[in-house]
Amino acid sequence: MSRLLAFLITALVTVLLAAPTFAQSPTPSVVQTDNVKAELLADVSTVKPGEPFWVALRQTIRPKWHTYWKNPGESGLPTEISWTLPPGAKADPIVWPTPILFEIGGITNYGFKDEATLLVRVTPPADLAGPLKLAADANWLVCEDVCIPEEGKFELTLPSGPTAMPAAPATRTLFEQARHKVPTESPWPARYGVDKTGNPTLQVDAKGLKPDTIGNVYFFPAEWGPVATMAKQAAVIDAAGIRIPLNRGDAKTPLPPLLAGTLVLTEKTGDGTVKQAFDISAKLDPTVAAAAVGVTSLAGAVGSEELSLVQALFFALLGGLILNLMPCVFPVLAMKAAAFARLAGHDRAEMRRDGLAYTGGVLVSFAVMAAVVIAIRGAVGDVSWGFQFQSPVFSLLIAYLFFVIGLNLSGVFEVGSRLAGVGQGLTARGGTTGAFFTGVLAVIVATPCTAPFMAAALGFALTQPAPATVAVLLAMGLGLALPYLALALTPALQRLMPRPGAWMDRLRQFLAFPMYASAVWMIWVLTQQTGADGVLYALGGMVLIAFAIWLLRFGSQASAGTWLRRGLAAIAVLLAFAVTLKLEDSPATAASATGDAKGGVNFEGWERFSRARMAEAVAAGRPVFVDFTAAWCITCLVNERVALETPASRKAFEQAGVVKLKGDWTNRDAEISAVLKELGRAGVPVYLYWAPGAEKPKILPQVLTEAMILSELEQAKR
Repeated sequence: MSRLLAFLITALVTVLLAAPTFAQSPTPSVVQTDNVKAELLADVSTVKPGEPFWVALRQTIRPKWHTYWKNPGESGLPTEISWTLPPGAKADPIVWPTPILFEIGGITNYGFKDEATLLVRVTPPADLAGPLKLAADANWLVCEDVCIPEEGKFELTLPSGPTAMPAAPATRTLFEQARHKVPTESPWPARYGVDKTGNPTLQVDAKGLKPDTIGNVYFFPAEWGPVATMAKQAAVIDAAGIRIPLNRGDAKTPLPPLLAGTLVLTEKTGDGTVKQAFDISAKLDPTVAAAAVGVTSLAGAVGSEELSLVQALFFALLGGLILNLMPCVFPVLAMKAAAFARLAGHDRAEMRRDGLAYTGGVLVSFAVMAAVVIAIRGAVGDVSWGFQFQSPVFSLLIAYLFFVIGLNLSGVFEVGSRLAGVGQGLTARGGTTGAFFTGVLAVIVATPCTAPFMAAALGFALTQPAPATVAVLLAMGLGLALPYLALALTPALQRLMPRPGAWMDRLRQFLAFPMYASAVWMIWVLTQQTGADGVLYALGGMVLIAFAIWLLRFGSQASAGTWLRRGLAAIAVLLAFAVTLKLEDSPATAASATGDAKGGVNFEGWERFSRARMAEAVAAGRPVFVDFTAAWCITCLVNERVALETPASRKAFEQAGVVKLKGDWTNRDAEISAVLKELGRAGVPVYLYWAPGAEKPKILPQVLTEAMILSELEQAKR
């Protein structure tokens, strides 16, 4: 009996020793900063000499803050870990989880929010005797509105033994979750090519994918430099696989033979939507660039004008001249024409000075615009005509400007010594100062418009070296100022002007209403950019400005009451301008920055533009009409009313089976900007018509008529 009992005890001990042991995991090393809780963990409780295991730096990130991926994007720094290990031990590079994209203030970054677990494979020495001591110095950058560098020192001691023992179940679960977030090796081969402009195109030979089941495709380049960080990528999915046109990065070195990165896509399955991530290593292949020409890359495919500098200068001068006939500039030119009429009968030298001052205001404004374009192009790489109207803050400030000028023209206030420094009032002053700032205002309100001949000239100017850019924009300014300058310098034209009289005051008051209408238009644009809250902010700001002007009308001599009124007026104006801070934080503005906004134009009867949808329709042999537009583009809105949305045009589109795509550029959109750049265009409107079976689309004029649309559709039918 005693022998049997001894045998059972021995057998039980043997079984227990042979069974897996889940020893208590070593206490993790923890560092708590203001924004990140960082822990160093191991997936084993006991290490075996020479046998690799995994450790993890787990970051729990403060809500609304983020840290960065190995390629942080346009700004930021990745997390770094510096190891101190015993002789013979080795730590491999960080294995990074799949990143997400952040776009804040037009800057695109790659990183993590809420939580990130960075895995590192560690191999202990083969001759390890005793515990393994790990020490790590880690530093990271954590950002929200501001960025804060943080760091931590970590130590982890693991006992060693003849067999590696797994960590506790909770710790092993954390490691399993972390491994699921690491991209897998791509099952498809990948290549990339370079087009004539130097931009790469990634080709993933994922044959057999169904385009209608794949969405949200994005390629995260593994390194900064070769490929630009892009807020949006226009992936095309067809029978050949996935094709992604990319932009060349800022690195001055040649593109590498292998382009590495992470491809992320979502796929619709019977169980819902599944997000997948694959590590890609694409070989440089010249044939990919040739395959990318066509729908994917429109550069050079439209037959757009290859202008010389002389041609661009002539087109710019002619386009600026025609710009005077566009509805954007009407209110300002009418206001200045009335002011010029008051000079009839005055000394001709005074009229010449007035005309030259107006021309100077126009040219100085275009020179400043050229400097801004060159600076932005040097910093960002791309710039477009009318880009400032994509900012809700700019739209609100222009609405304020129109409103104040309207009040001045209505006689609510006159520009005296107290208001002479206010920029809006400068346009209403007499003499050369008023003429100069009227020229400035004309340029400001002209930028949302494009006239015939302007598109080719602007597309040329915004891609040329600085001297050519300045020359073309100044030629455009000269064209805008030319009619008024000719009137000021030609006595024969001056004699045709009506004599001054009481009608001038009535005309001045009447011209206030186009200014009020322009302010209403800008508020409408603002609502497309920020949502309904934009109306409240804008109208509230206008009430404050009107209140400030009312206060300043009383009292001309310094007194306690006068200083109080001036102080209250200053506070009211500051509050009106403080509204701009609310605009940047509004949900609709944030949605537009991430591409989730509904858009600022009417989409009834139209599909939202995407390069993939255009490619699909063209490949199917369907006629395609693309309208690139914006809520702040008056030319676009007029074309819709008189040409695109008439009953006859709608019927013709329907009978021809045209796929109508509308690209809304009211807010910044990287995909539309890329297409416009490929077409050699710098702004909207742009109209493309792709006839059935055509190898390339046709660019229609910027000013449309119903007859023109009907003619194009009829020709395609024949």
